[in-house]
Amino acid sequence: MLTRWVAVGVLLTMSCAVMAQLGDEDTTTNVLFRYTNDKGNLVVEQSIPPAAAAGGYEIITEQGRVLKKVPKALQGEDAVKYAERLRREAQLAEWDAKLKRRYSSIKDIEAAKKRALSELSGNLGILRSNLSGVVSRLEEQQRLAGVKERNAQKIPQTVLDNIASLESERVEVIRQIATRENELAQRAKTFDRDIERFRVILGETPAP
Repeated sequence: MLTRWVAVGVLLTMSCAVMAQLGDEDTTTNVLFRYTNDKGNLVVEQSIPPAAAAGGYEIITEQGRVLKKVPKALQGEDAVKYAERLRREAQLAEWDAKLKRRYSSIKDIEAAKKRALSELSGNLGILRSNLSGVVSRLEEQQRLAGVKERNAQKIPQTVLDNIASLESERVEVIRQIATRENELAQRAKTFDRDIERFRVILGETPAP
């Protein structure tokens, strides 16, 4: 039992380290609108209604840093389209700035991608190894229960408890594996997007 919890602790420690690295390397930026609604309340959202777009607003980062202050301008739907274009331009500018601060070449991004995906793959390897161990212990407990049943004997409560506990653990580890596999795929896509955007920055490909 002690070995099991030590293994879980090691896994959680590694998982936290990986997630911290992912957060640090995520170069995408969520750019938001900040405006005053018709009730006089300050609102921060990813989209902006026509009245607010016409009445003036700020484009900010998630941390509250103002990227652009837009005064009263166009009316109706045109104002919304204009605001969204400004938001997109600010988002791209923030993305470009982060990429240029972090990397000096495409090779730098590819190396970072390799490191990050290697970390996640290692984490997945630990989870799969844990799953194999859980399944082996579960099968052993099920075998013991089967022997008792064939001999028309009562299955010990400890065996039944072990089977229930191991089955729950198996389901949880499978869930964690699926989560990590999704993280691995999404992280690869993020790096690929960064590479394509850096090509635009370098002038190798035209802006979309």
